[in-house]
Amino acid sequence: MSNEKYRKSMAIVIERPRQVSFREIELTELRPDSYVAQTAMSGISSGTDMKTWLGLQPAESLYYPCVPGYENAGRIVHAGQAAKGFAVGDRVMINECRYFGNLCAAWGGSSEFVVKDSFTAPSPFDYMVKIPDNVSDRDAVLAYLPCVALKGIKRLNLRDGETVVVIGAGMVGVSALQILKILKPGLKTICIERSEYRRGIAQKYADHVLSVENAEKELSAITGGKKADKLIECSGNTEIVGHLHRYIKDGGWDRDDEPAHIHLQGDYPGRIVMDAYNHWFTKNCTITMTCALGPDCKEQILQWMSEGKFDTSGLPVEVWPARKCAEAYEYKAQHGDNVFKIVLDWENQ
Repeated sequence: MSNEKYRKSMAIVIERPRQVSFREIELTELRPDSYVAQTAMSGISSGTDMKTWLGLQPAESLYYPCVPGYENAGRIVHAGQAAKGFAVGDRVMINECRYFGNLCAAWGGSSEFVVKDSFTAPSPFDYMVKIPDNVSDRDAVLAYLPCVALKGIKRLNLRDGETVVVIGAGMVGVSALQILKILKPGLKTICIERSEYRRGIAQKYADHVLSVENAEKELSAITGGKKADKLIECSGNTEIVGHLHRYIKDGGWDRDDEPAHIHLQGDYPGRIVMDAYNHWFTKNCTITMTCALGPDCKEQILQWMSEGKFDTSGLPVEVWPARKCAEAYEYKAQHGDNVFKIVLDWENQ
């Protein structure tokens, strides 16, 4: 089959903030190590993609027009002579493409055809992974953000019996709640979420679910006044981060007394303003952060999905035709937290 077939592709293009088109774009020229994957399904990220749509990304991250997205799955339709590891027909998590032929790749996963090679996917986490036969394309799309949660959780020294608070019950937060129990079933998990709708979703995955308004008092009651040993912030809300000291334990003063640990996992659209320093200083806590995902995270999440350990059946996911992407972005913006995840179907446009 001629490589000319893969010089252009239909794609979702954010022309400028709040304006989306479904149109043809140019792909990069194929190289000896190029794969071409055809997207079956892709997702709209509530954090990264909506920030791009709203025009809130830092200036150094992208320019318009751009192709957003990184949550996508499909099949290999072309393999270059030097491409190794996959065969035509393999189902794969496709994910990031960093370059297109004639516009910006803002992570570039929302394209019908995606060129993956050492030029377009140079990062250590841009790689593709084969999807197990018993994992659906929908779940393979949903597998990406759990990888982000897993990378963050790996930074924590989890111990059975500890209390871990997860702030936010979006895809990253709900994934974190599941992963914590997979890794350490003896943990006590508590989710704090502002949205009543998302609190209902979190009920399936957390031991306790609290509203923001009463969280500090209820957390203290649940833990006998101790509060959280570990806290994972997944909401992406800049206003919450500065007050997280309210939810963590005191301690860390003796050799065998591990301090509380806060891990920032959200994608924050602006400055984070910290509360008065003395509130933080006397907590003596550890604060870490991670971005994107790490090696082997995709393989691990897909394996857990295949084994039935990581479950997406309780997640309210809406499937839209890819061609209706402009309406989908508007709908997500208007309905906010009440739209958990939109998956775009490229095979039934």
